[in-house]
Amino acid sequence: MIKNTECNCKAYSDATACPLCDATAPPAIPRPIDAVYAAPVSQALPIARNRAIYILLALFLGIFGAHNFYAGYHGRAICQLLITLLLGWLLIGVMITGLWALVEMITVETDASGVQMV
Repeated sequence: MIKNTECNCKAYSDATACPLCDATAPPAIPRPIDAVYAAPVSQALPIARNRAIYILLALFLGIFGAHNFYAGYHGRAICQLLITLLLGWLLIGVMITGLWALVEMITVETDASGVQMV
């Protein structure tokens, strides 16, 4: 309901006239459906990583997690690095992370942000 200033009565916004004094209601202010209340932020397009570089890093430095650092998987990379450093002298750490890097080299096709590697 909108208060009408002419007769001091309340006029409905969807009605064409006030039911008491026939004064017309002021027009409703149209609002856009998708109104934006904050300034738009320009976001840079994500950079596609090179799959060949990813494979080479996994092949030669995979036990240290270098390929995952390159692709943005920092949690995996730190885990591989710690396993190699803590268990590498037993050779079990190198075997675990080496197999892990081999599997990732074959199966991973996107980086951490979900962009397909080219």
